[in-house]
Amino acid sequence: MMKNENGKQSPSLLEKESTGGDIASSGFDFQAYLILCKLPHWLSFEGFSSVIWESVGDIEAKFFDPQIGEVIEAIEAKDHRITPTEFWEEINRFKKMDEGSPGTYRWFTLSCTGLSETLHPLKNGLRRLRDPYPFYSHTSGVFENSYEEYKEKVIGLGKSEEMAEFLFHKVSIEDKWGSLSEKAKGMFNNEFNQHLPGYDLRGSEQEKVFDVLHSIVRSQKNKPVFRQQLKQAMHSVIGEDAIPTDQKIYIHTEIYKLPKEPRKINFLWEPFFGEKDRKYPESAVWTEELYNNVVETKKWIEKNRSSKRIHLSGNRRLSSAMAIGSVFSSVSGFSIEAEQREGGIWATDAHPNNQTPECEFVVDFEEGVDNQLIVTIGITRDSIANEVAVYLKGQRHSISSKLHLHTESPIITAEQANLVVKKLKKEIKAAATKVDAEKVHLFYAGPSHLVLFLGHRWNGMPSVQCYEWVNTGQYVPTCTF
Repeated sequence: MMKNENGKQSPSLLEKESTGGDIASSGFDFQAYLILCKLPHWLSFEGFSSVIWESVGDIEAKFFDPQIGEVIEAIEAKDHRITPTEFWEEINRFKKMDEGSPGTYRWFTLSCTGLSETLHPLKNGLRRLRDPYPFYSHTSGVFENSYEEYKEKVIGLGKSEEMAEFLFHKVSIEDKWGSLSEKAKGMFNNEFNQHLPGYDLRGSEQEKVFDVLHSIVRSQKNKPVFRQQLKQAMHSVIGEDAIPTDQKIYIHTEIYKLPKEPRKINFLWEPFFGEKDRKYPESAVWTEELYNNVVETKKWIEKNRSSKRIHLSGNRRLSSAMAIGSVFSSVSGFSIEAEQREGGIWATDAHPNNQTPECEFVVDFEEGVDNQLIVTIGITRDSIANEVAVYLKGQRHSISSKLHLHTESPIITAEQANLVVKKLKKEIKAAATKVDAEKVHLFYAGPSHLVLFLGHRWNGMPSVQCYEWVNTGQYVPTCTF
């Protein structure tokens, strides 16, 4: 923990920098209007959960990140032009907050009406470096040369290399709020239309939304205002036909370190994709990190969102798909619609009807001598049973009961996938009951959307150990749930 100049632990809700707003009321209108103009942007992020003002920082917005839990963007709001001295005082304050409470703050923003001319080269240098940032590799000469030049600018201002790094990675500078006090409603409307285009508001309704949100923000000083409060207040003053019908939660599984779609809830699962050589973490890591990421996300959604419909995009391995399906399960009231590589959406609540084509499975059961059940499922891939036999040879599970399920029919619709899952579950449950299985060891070869659907309806089944294919006759255990 860091200590402030009085020897107290910092940051704290009771330190001078945090309680200053209780003593001096100037700037409150600016802060309230700034929150209003930022709300549409924050609400466009699936993980936004709440905002508070006049707490540790002037304004703090909280966001959910599956990898680390809830993190905060801290904002210092200045209704005047910032001088270099005040600028560096605020950046130093941000740095102390970050060091004093590690992992709490993901981003710091200095919002003001303007910057001293001498700070413009620094601000422009940051913009020039950050805007193309996702395009270039961090090890590329372009990025490294540009970053070194930026760093020299900061050092030339008498600051340390450490400060330059902190400023680049964790601080945003906004000097666009010069006319906020006079034009708050117009700026809010522009932000609302840009970030929440799903709403179809007439002019009078936009004004009502502004007024009701302003009232909530003003009445909740030093108290958190939650996403659900904001949404309910907005919806209370507009017609039902103006409210977006799309109330899904957008989740993306990303196989790279940085999310390409930051507004969605992102599972950053690069280690669990294995790349071309299919090198995976240990089984315990799959369960402790990947599976628990999904569990914590479910808890956050149930607490902070009114919808239980998941829109799933991105790439993932079969074990990851099974884990997502099992956590956002049918029995928990969730439904999942998954984007397909070839286009289209498959939904777990697309139920089969009398027009849905059947899918016949070859079923082969071999009883073993313990209470473990090996299950292989092959969709147009009958070699999986032999490959698993090679993998199990000489291992303790080679004596376990084995259930082989195989079909040569492709799965062509979501409705058929649900029909197939019903058959698979019936066969697996019957075999598990017969041998009193305490765990199913699942080996699967087929499209990922089917194993997602299987996980979604795994309720009432034994615990499962998933496996990923590495090479011919080679598998590795992944997550257990």
